[in-house]
Amino acid sequence: MDDKIALVSCSGLSPLGLVVRAATVELALENENIVAACITEYSAQPNNCSPILDDAKIVTITGCGDDCASVILKEKDIDAIKNISADAVVKTYDLNPLDAVRLDEDGEKAVDVLKKYILNELERL
Repeated sequence: MDDKIALVSCSGLSPLGLVVRAATVELALENENIVAACITEYSAQPNNCSPILDDAKIVTITGCGDDCASVILKEKDIDAIKNISADAVVKTYDLNPLDAVRLDEDGEKAVDVLKKYILNELERL
C-alpha cells in the first residue's frame, strides 16, 4: 500500500459515527500514506473539494445506511474506489457501541476491529 489513500468517513453524531471518526483519524496518524478527510468540509464548499483528495485513492467509510460521505462526494462528481460499511464490520463482531460522546468498551473494541478491517481492505486495492 504505497499510494496515497484518503479516508472520507461518516461524521454523524451517533456512537458509530464516533467509532468511524476515531478509527480513520488513528489510521491517518499511524500511516503516512493515509489521510483522514473531513466530509463536512466538502459539504460546505459549493463547487469543489479540498486538495487533500488530489492524487489520492478515495475510500469512504459509512456509519449508517444514509452513506452521507458517498452522497456528498457524488454531488461533487468524485467517485470513491471503495466503500466500507462500519455498521456491517461492527455487527460481525457483535459489538454495540452506545455512547456518541466518549468511546465505551464496545466502542474501543469497534475502533480496533474497524481499523484492522480497513487496513486489510486497503491492502487489496
